[in-house]
Amino acid sequence: MKNRISQSQIAKELGVSQSLVSLVLNGRRDNVSDDSYNRIWSLADEKGYVPRGMQPNHAPGVRSSYVGVVLRPELKLANLSNTFSHVHQGLFTVLQQSHISTTFLGGEGDLDEKMLYELLRRRDPLLGIVVYGEVKEAFLRALGELGVEVLTVYANAPGLCHSVLPNEKQALEQLVDHLVKLGHTRFAFLGGNMNLGCNHARLAALRESLATRNLQLDERNVMNVAKGDRQEGFDCAEELVARTAGSEAPTAWVCYNGLMARGALQFAMLQGIRIPQDISLVAIDRTRVCNEIHPFMTSAGSDPQVIGEEAAKLLCRASDGARHGEKIYTDLVVPSSFDAGETSGDCPK
Repeated sequence: MKNRISQSQIAKELGVSQSLVSLVLNGRRDNVSDDSYNRIWSLADEKGYVPRGMQPNHAPGVRSSYVGVVLRPELKLANLSNTFSHVHQGLFTVLQQSHISTTFLGGEGDLDEKMLYELLRRRDPLLGIVVYGEVKEAFLRALGELGVEVLTVYANAPGLCHSVLPNEKQALEQLVDHLVKLGHTRFAFLGGNMNLGCNHARLAALRESLATRNLQLDERNVMNVAKGDRQEGFDCAEELVARTAGSEAPTAWVCYNGLMARGALQFAMLQGIRIPQDISLVAIDRTRVCNEIHPFMTSAGSDPQVIGEEAAKLLCRASDGARHGEKIYTDLVVPSSFDAGETSGDCPK
């Protein structure tokens, strides 16, 4: 193994300032000549310079110090969803340790192939692109044509790119097991983002988990709306109460995410419905919204910050493998964890 060399030693050997070496090795290229840039990286590679937490995997002159971030349709940087803000924090934390920055490229609806090429031509080569959420297959294929590693989170496209996914089946199994042990047999699903695969996966996992206990989800108790924020949770709860009543009304509300659960909780409070005495309310979620204020939500799901961290690690490994001619796509599933909060209790008699 080559002996490691410090930035100050590189600067001394090349007769340049340490600040210039630091700029180059941290991915900066603005106002740096090609000659200086290549000399610094050539010596760094030759002497075994290794940024903290990562092996060098870039030839001189093609230093990849950025990971591009692309958002699914309807997501905007100004109002990045509760889940993806956690994902981004995890991604940033791991990449920062390797002196790699994240750069926002835009949303699917803002980009076409020509714009992507223009964006990438103006900056250093990307280590890869991380797509937050579900996008069209044609768009993923266009990203793949850019010649960098592509990875999706909370969505997968087998054969097209890598992915990091939450374990939806495990999350619903944990929630259903908890509620059934409390005596609940009548369930409702308050679903958001109804056109996305994440909604379909969570609803299917709920049905499957109930079926293993000889229980069935009444179709009258399935609410599905286009978005998944607090207002949608409020609206779903209102519609559910309006269409169900009496002895057949569900006693356990399973919400698509924590934001919808908070909205449903607000509706219940305004209507005098006691949580958890009258209704147990749970969320398929592990974000800050579940425990930012009392009552803490009973919830289960894969930690989105861990999903971001694993995405960064997988992207670095995949980029290194691609240099050696390996082209194996990985679908990584992050385990779910359960938190018995304050919004679930024994089934009312």
